Amino acid sequence: MNRLALVLWLLALASSVHAATTCRVTRSGTLSFGSYDVMSPTPSDSLLNVDVACDRRGGPQRVTVMMRLGLGNGPAVNARRLVHTGGTGEYLQYGLFRDIARSSVWGYSDGVDTVARELAVPNNSSATATFVIYGRIQPQQDVPVGIYTDSVQISITP
Repeated sequence: MNRLALVLWLLALASSVHAATTCRVTRSGTLSFGSYDVMSPTPSDSLLNVDVACDRRGGPQRVTVMMRLGLGNGPAVNARRLVHTGGTGEYLQYGLFRDIARSSVWGYSDGVDTVARELAVPNNSSATATFVIYGRIQPQQDVPVGIYTDSVQISITP
């Protein structure tokens, strides 16, 4: 039974500014799939909570925070790839999703495949929104043993 160690790194883009509200990623990290069994008939699932804090100094109290995820190593948001770190050119296909059923791909096109949260931010204070990223590697991909990684950029607005 082949087992693979898998790691997905999520990089947070710097804070974004809209009017008098500034938002920033305060917690992200690694979405880890653990060991992947190429013989298992079930997908490998994982999730990651990403916290975004917004500070307001004047301006409207209600803020819409939009989170986007970049491509990483894949050619498209619905074709992401974890790449073998040994330089073999091998990769594992995986997906990042907006829902627990893992049916809605997460990408970077506003109104299509991003996630928005409305946040009430008190004046001269802050509030936090949590976004959940659901990951899945489809089962029975024939790949060599090794460590597979990808880096995906997180961007937020306002």
